Amino acid sequence: MITPMQHVTLLCRQEDTDALLSGLRDAGVVHLNLTRHLNHDLERHEESLKSTEKTIQKLEQLPPADIPPEEEEPAEIVREILCRDQEIKDIAVVEAKLLREQKLWEPFGNINTQTLAALKAGGLHIGFYRAPGISPVCPAGVTWIPAREGYGIALSTEPIPEIDAEAFQLPVRGPATLEHRLAHLADMTRRHRLAIARHTASLDALRACRDELADLCAYERAHLGMDSEGKIRWITGFAPTAQMTAVQQAAETAGAALFGRAPEETDLTPTLLEQNSVVSWIQPVFSFLGVTPGYNEVDVGWSFLLFLTIFSGMIIGDAGYGLILLLIVGLLNLFKPATRGKFANLLYCMGGATMIWGLLTGNIFGIESLPPVLDRLKIPSLADTQNPMPLMRVCFLLGAGHLTLAHTWNLWRKRTSLTALADLGWIGSTWTMYFVTGMMVLGEDLPAWVTPLFIVSVVLILLFMTPPQKLKEEWVQHMMLPLSFVNNFVDVVSYVRLYAVGMATFALASSFNTMIFGEGTERGILATGIMLIILLLGHALNFILAGMGIMVHGIRLNTLEFASHMGLTWSGIPYTPFTKTKKNTR
Repeated sequence: MITPMQHVTLLCRQEDTDALLSGLRDAGVVHLNLTRHLNHDLERHEESLKSTEKTIQKLEQLPPADIPPEEEEPAEIVREILCRDQEIKDIAVVEAKLLREQKLWEPFGNINTQTLAALKAGGLHIGFYRAPGISPVCPAGVTWIPAREGYGIALSTEPIPEIDAEAFQLPVRGPATLEHRLAHLADMTRRHRLAIARHTASLDALRACRDELADLCAYERAHLGMDSEGKIRWITGFAPTAQMTAVQQAAETAGAALFGRAPEETDLTPTLLEQNSVVSWIQPVFSFLGVTPGYNEVDVGWSFLLFLTIFSGMIIGDAGYGLILLLIVGLLNLFKPATRGKFANLLYCMGGATMIWGLLTGNIFGIESLPPVLDRLKIPSLADTQNPMPLMRVCFLLGAGHLTLAHTWNLWRKRTSLTALADLGWIGSTWTMYFVTGMMVLGEDLPAWVTPLFIVSVVLILLFMTPPQKLKEEWVQHMMLPLSFVNNFVDVVSYVRLYAVGMATFALASSFNTMIFGEGTERGILATGIMLIILLLGHALNFILAGMGIMVHGIRLNTLEFASHMGLTWSGIPYTPFTKTKKNTR
């Protein structure tokens, strides 16, 4: 559920500003509305915070150093690491240039530039050429020495006339010089990296410094973001209704006045989701997508979790892949406790759903003929690859049910308003489109009662979709209604992607199996080993593609089709209270 909020305004005397902000920070429950003001001190601290965070991320990628922590100041460590990192980048630029020069010399071998200069000083004319194909025909007095294929050297005691080849200039630095300088640069890079790596012992100190800088920046933003009039200063924000006592105590301690009210529609109210221990498993997906429902919308976490789990099972659709997913997550959780948590639990759900759906449809690693004990678990109509109609019907039925849930949810939320009848109409329209889809895609007969259902649905939508007082502003929605019905049909049809992607996964797995274990294939031990590796890589690729299908299709059906029918805009602002940074020392 979305936690109820209170809009709060706190006023204090100018001299009580620090006391008020300290009290609010200690309470840690107020999401502040701040106006951004330019300030050189704040910008400097934010830049230090960014540099420290960048340094920590760089050190966390390195193995820990088995040495005592340095006694240097964290700021000096950050400055040194960033300086050395920039040196490494500059060296890489020079190194790339030298490597390009070295590549130009490669076709001609290890030529000594001093010898080359001596030959030229003795009157010998030397030209370097690129000559794809056969060696060019040279004029009299010119000797052609082939180098690596496609290259050659022309020698003459007289100026070399034009020949049928592309001349180019070699670098001034010779191969020996380039090799020496590249070795020197590699040694410099190695020493810089060793110097950086020894600072991994100071990670805890750097993290503590980062947290202090984060607190300092947050405090300065709050201080600068306050409004003032004369000697009075005030700040606004939002706090959970259940936490208003803590806000009141902070205000009383600082001698500040507190005014609270319910948020208005025009307020940029943050969203705080309170989800139970199971529904919160979907939170990593919300965080990855960067989506949050608006304060005046609803928390769809449980439906998102339920349907994403179902969609994942249908999209991957292979019981063998589901078992592999469960084993991978289980082993990671066993040997790396840090991997345990909400995302791991979500993957367990996906793996379990995939195993169940794969067994019901008879799909295990794309194997055509399953052992009898497994073959008896499948539902024949769903496992028949020659007749996809039953499976497609399940997809359309699931789509109609998913969209019906969205409008039923809206109907319940609007139960005290006549506009709820419009959602009742949309439920009827959705099931009309389900039967129309069955007629157009599956070749089924359209029940006689569907036409009256659609007529009643259209009437309900037309009459109640817009409150009378808003009809003047929102009349255009009535004009767009025909397109909305078309979109309703398209949304129901779009759930066929669950069948299409699942069948693609099965087809690819089956193709690899047929290619490796096809009839009449006789191979030696070496060839068999190579083909088994190809089979393993093929199934690994198929597994990855199926995972991408979940990202593209499974999440889309929740965040777009379902959300659009529910009127969910994902325009929420995450609730970020003004508080001290939790210490992160791992």
